[in-house]
Amino acid sequence: MVYLSAGLALAWTALAFWQPTTTWHLGPVVVAMAVAVVHRSLGPLSRPAAMGAAVAGLTNAGLAILVLAVFDKLRGPALGFFPNALVESIVFAIFGAVVGALIGMTGKQQ
Repeated sequence: MVYLSAGLALAWTALAFWQPTTTWHLGPVVVAMAVAVVHRSLGPLSRPAAMGAAVAGLTNAGLAILVLAVFDKLRGPALGFFPNALVESIVFAIFGAVVGALIGMTGKQQ
């Protein structure tokens, strides 16, 4: 499951290297929530498992953001209320991790 998130992070990073002036707004959200959502497909997660999955996804998104920031590949426009694409990516990654954890915990525990 972590591999899917890492693969998505690599895909997002590759897209950003290919077109650095385009902002891939959903990249950090999808990467950060992927681990928890995929685990949820196997059944509801306990709170600690959902938090762990969210942290794993957020770590993958954070590493991708770090690489993109170091190589100055976050040059695209940000949504109106963010000062730049770096801040937007960080906020969206945190949002994705929180939403992923909540999705992971939905349903009855068995």
